Amino acid sequence: MQLADVCAMIEEAVQAVPGSVGEATVLGNLDGWDSMGLVIFIELTQDRAGAELAVHELRACQSPAEVAALIERTRAS
Repeated sequence: MQLADVCAMIEEAVQAVPGSVGEATVLGNLDGWDSMGLVIFIELTQDRAGAELAVHELRACQSPAEVAALIERTRAS
């Protein structure tokens, strides 16, 4: 999955302004990157990428690039 797609899904999950999440974004600094935001993101990932992420793995990610790598690892297994 492309980094731009992951950023767009993060924006959707946390209801951020489109284009506001990028490679340098620190996920922990995003309003909405909380339990509800993570659940919404996991649902989006299941629907759009066919990957089933665990909350604890997603919570450990600090950047969109780490999330993209997690999605790719999950899809490969």
